[in-house]
Amino acid sequence: MEKLWHISKDDNRVQKLAEKDKVMGQLIERIGDVERTLRPYPLKSLVRSIVGQQISVKAAETIFGRLKEKINDEWTIAAFKKLTEEDCKQIGLSRSKQKYIFNLVEHIDNGELEFEKLDRLSNEEIIKQLTAVKGIGKWTAEVFLIFTMQRENVVPIDDVGLQRAAKRLYNQPDARGKALLKECKATWGDQGTIGCLYLWEYIHQYQI
Repeated sequence: MEKLWHISKDDNRVQKLAEKDKVMGQLIERIGDVERTLRPYPLKSLVRSIVGQQISVKAAETIFGRLKEKINDEWTIAAFKKLTEEDCKQIGLSRSKQKYIFNLVEHIDNGELEFEKLDRLSNEEIIKQLTAVKGIGKWTAEVFLIFTMQRENVVPIDDVGLQRAAKRLYNQPDARGKALLKECKATWGDQGTIGCLYLWEYIHQYQI
C-alpha cells in the first residue's frame, strides 16, 4: 500500500513559507493542500531512481514492475543476490543499470552504506554517502532526502522541472533556472521542501 504525505495549506510550516514568499503564498492559496506519494523503503527508493534514469516514466514503471515481480516484492540484499544476468536482461535493465544496482547492493552489504544510521546525519553527509555509490547523483540523493527521509529543508537546484516552474511562477522567463532556485532556497529556509512540493504540484496542475 502506498504511503501518502499530506500537506495542509493551514499547516504552520506552510503559513511560514507563505509569509516569507508572497508569490508562493498566492500559489498556496490557489492550490490548497498537496499530497505526494512517499518512498519509505530506502533500497526500493534508490533502485526505483536508478531504473528511471534517462527513460520515460512509462518505460521505467514497466521495468520496475518486472523487477518487483521477479524478487517477489522483497527489497532485501538476499533477494538481489539471487538475480542473474539473464534475469536482469529479461526485466529490461541495461548493463549500466545492472552495475549501478549491484554496486548499491554491495555498498549496503559491506556496511559502507547503513540506512539505519542516516537519520543521525546532516543532509550534506547523506548526499556524500549516497553519491559515493556509482549511479547515484546529487539529484537522486536529494529526492531520497525528500520522499524517503522527509527532510524539510531540501531544494534540488538541478531539477529542470522545478527551474521551469520557478521561472513561470515568478515571471522571470529570462532568468537562469539554477540561480532562481538558489534564491528561492535562501528565502524558503527550513520550508524548502514544502516550496518544492508546491512547485511540483504547480507543474502537475497547470501542465508546465
